[in-house]
Amino acid sequence: MLQPKRTKYRKAFKGRISGAAKGGFNLDFGSYGLKAMEPDRLTARQIEAARRAAARVKPGRILFELEGVPVLVAKEALALAAAKLPIKTRFVARVGVDG
Repeated sequence: MLQPKRTKYRKAFKGRISGAAKGGFNLDFGSYGLKAMEPDRLTARQIEAARRAAARVKPGRILFELEGVPVLVAKEALALAAAKLPIKTRFVARVGVDG
């Protein structure tokens, strides 16, 4: 990203991300999902949904959802996605889905 060479304060204080997710912790659109287990800021390169700013992710937030694929394919795809993220994640499935 482009930044000015000199600013009054070199480091912007962004604070800490505390607490659990207040929303987005249920599977709403798919049968399988990837849930964040750690708080962090994910950049736009790490998730396509974020445009220019980083997204604040609290523990418990569902990051990605899949539908219409077998459980083994879903696990493999979400494992590949989790490897590209800087936080711990967990594979979750909707209640009643064979797995």
